[in-house]
Amino acid sequence: MRFKKRERYGAFEDTGRKRAAAGRAQQKQRDALPLFAEQFAEAQPSIDQVMAARAAQWETAEAQQRASRAAAWREARRRLARFDDATRAVVLAYWNGHRWLPGDPSYLLDTMHSFERGRLVLEAGTLRPAQIVLPPRQRRNPPAAG
Repeated sequence: MRFKKRERYGAFEDTGRKRAAAGRAQQKQRDALPLFAEQFAEAQPSIDQVMAARAAQWETAEAQQRASRAAAWREARRRLARFDDATRAVVLAYWNGHRWLPGDPSYLLDTMHSFERGRLVLEAGTLRPAQIVLPPRQRRNPPAAG
């Protein structure tokens, strides 16, 4: 089974541009209601507090994304185990050999979902897309109106 490693980004970087953007956002909130600008300014956190909160949120979001991806892989393996050996091999061969399906759990889960719902059909030991729209030469002539 293919596995595309998720790119990991470094820790949150506190940059001057991010600080300036946070300041502009706070100023925009104050400018929206100028009569209450002083009250808004008192209630707004300092830029240092905003950046500290963003750094903490960054770490939390990264951990949640890793956990979510790991859960998706576990779900994919659980669903694969439900298939018999021959069907499992065909589904994996389709997913592994399809150039537009990267080694990501969401694509494997989508492939299995499509197979279970009949959008992919097992035919002669291979998986192929179901023919949903018939080409004109295969359509039957509609009955004549009368």
